[in-house]
Formats: sequence, C-alpha cells, structure tokens
Amino acid sequence: MTDPSSRLARLMGYLELDPGNLMLRLDAIREAFATGQWDAARQLLDAGLDACPDQPQLLALSGFSHMQARRFSDAEKALQGALDAGVNSPELRHDLAFAMFLQRRYADALEQLSVQPASAGPPFGLVLRARCLHHLRRPGEAISTLKSHLGDAPKDAEAHGLLALLLQEEGDLEQARAHVEAALERNPRQIEALLTLASLQTDAQETGAARESLDAVISIDPRCGRAWLGRALLNLLELRLNDAKRDIDTAATHMPEHLGTWHVLAWTNLMSGDVAAAKAAFEKAMTVDRTFGETHGGLAVVAALQGHDEEARQHHRRAARLDPQSLAAKYAEMLLLQRDERHDEAKALLESLLSRSAGRGGLQYRELVVAQLRALQARAGHEQPIVYH
Repeated sequence: MTDPSSRLARLMGYLELDPGNLMLRLDAIREAFATGQWDAARQLLDAGLDACPDQPQLLALSGFSHMQARRFSDAEKALQGALDAGVNSPELRHDLAFAMFLQRRYADALEQLSVQPASAGPPFGLVLRARCLHHLRRPGEAISTLKSHLGDAPKDAEAHGLLALLLQEEGDLEQARAHVEAALERNPRQIEALLTLASLQTDAQETGAARESLDAVISIDPRCGRAWLGRALLNLLELRLNDAKRDIDTAATHMPEHLGTWHVLAWTNLMSGDVAAAKAAFEKAMTVDRTFGETHGGLAVVAALQGHDEEARQHHRRAARLDPQSLAAKYAEMLLLQRDERHDEAKALLESLLSRSAGRGGLQYRELVVAQLRALQARAGHEQPIVYH
C-alpha cells in the first residue's frame, strides 16, 4: 500500500519542477486535505493564489481550508470569489451559506440557499435551510422543510435530530421522541437528538440520565452552548449555584445571541445575591431583543432591589405592556407593593402567581423566578424587602 505522506511528498517534488501546473497543484492540495496535513495544504493554496488570485478552483479549496481552521470570514471571502469567478454549483453555495451561518448571519445564509443554479435538481441544503429558519424564529417552516427532506432521505440522522429538537420546542413531545430514536439509531452521537433527549429526561425528572446525555454532547462538541445551558439548569434545580454559574457563563460565551441564556444567567445571579451581575445580564439580553417583556421585568426587579423605585416602575410598565403575564414584572410589582407597605396586596399577588400553571415549555425558567418569589413570600410582612446596591 502506498504511504499517503510519500505520495504528497512526490506531488510537491513535481511541483517544484513545474510550479505553474494547476492540475498538479490541485491534486497535491486535495491529497493534503485527505491526509489531514492542513498546514501543507494552506502553503500550497497560498502559493497558488499568489500566482493566480482569481483561479476559481483554488478559491473554492481555500474556502474549505479556512472553514476547517474556523476562519469563517476568510472562508466566505474565498467562496464568494469562486462564485464570482464562475463556479455556480449547489455545493459551493451550500459552503458559502454555511460560512455565513457560522457567523450568525442567518438571513444571508438563507438567501444563498434560495438561489438554485440552473443545473440543480431537487432543492439542496434543506437541513441547513431549516437551521436558518429555526434561528430566524420561523419554526413552522423549518419543520416543514425537514419533513420534506426526510421524505427523500429517510435515513438522515441529522435531519431526524434537528426535527426532534424543533418538535420538542413546539410541544409535540411524542413525535419529538420518535425522531430522537430515529436519529440515535442511525448516529448515537447526533447532537440535537441528545439535547432533545436530555430535555425530555429533565421533564420526566430523570436528572441523572439528563446529565449523562448533556455530558455526552459536551464530549462531542465542547462549544455547544445549549448543552452547557441544560447542565446549568440541572445544577439550579439541585441548588448547586456555583456549578450553575460556571456552566451558564460558558453557555453565554458560546451562544451570545440566545436570549434565554442571558435570562438564566441573570436569575442565577439573583439567586446568589449578585444583583449588579444580574443587571448586566439583563442588559445583555436587551441587546439581543429590546421587545421581550421578561427582560424589562427583570430590569424592574433589579431596580426595585436596588431601591430605584421610579426606574423600576418604568421597566414594569414596559414589561406589562409587552407581556401582561410576565413573571418578572409580577415579582417587581410585589417588591414595589412591599416598598409601599401594602403587604396584604403583595401577599395576595404572590399566592395568585404561585398557583398558576407553569405552561408548556416554561417549567425550567419559571422555577428560577418562582425560587425568588418564594424567598419574597418568606419575607412577607417585613417592613422592607432586601435592598442591594
């Protein structure tokens, strides 16, 4: 059997004799990729692009090289150059869309996937398209896209796993579980299936099994923010606040665009008495979405705890307007009622709120707020709530 490294060495030796031979250079680059010799591939690419900066095949391979090195902006530039130079294949557009997706430019990625080359057959990139739609908060379209894809590719584990996650988020737990099983049967390391399984296990109070599922995800992809978030929530349910804070900080690092992560971080800080850090987390949430009522409600809670009553009332009014059922806004309202020594009204509001059903999908987040509400209940009748500065 031929030693792959010796084959690459021979190709590079031939290139030294004939450096302008494009086909020879492309063969050497592909051999370097196939054998995992990324530095050699990059050197071959850079030398080729120095001589022929607009060569489409070199640009396409350069984009692949940059993707492997997680240089997504450089990958996009190279892939767009290949497209501009005349390469118009579904695979190239998919790679370009993926580079945009990994930069969290979901609308741009979706636009690329919507361009069908004249030679294309069936729609391409449907799983990536569904991922974009998911991030753009269009779950119905994402689910339809995946179902359509699975009609043609019923063994696609990635599609089954992503569909399971979407169905679980939409409350269709029976179908979610079926797609979890389909995904893990084909690929026991499929990340979305494991994340969905962990969520189903958490809902069933199988916390040990849920933790094992999340740890499996983290071992596969340590950058998976959702897994760190799930582990933080498990730690919170067990009142392991230091562990929860560590995990939620990691989650926020890997998915800063995820609104719920900043909220969990904020309430974790409130549970540990760090109101200033809670305020910073709610302010981060505001940069993601200024129209979410729970964020304004959280800022109202922070302001009330710090004794800034007028600021608390302003945020409370915005929260109540955006979301009349906001738990955080109700919490802030009770703090303000206590401040005004209207303890009976505060107690009645608290008891009414705690008797409410959690509602689909809200149990874990609700429990964080309820933990604070119960602390407030324990203080009912005191002249002033605890104030932090």
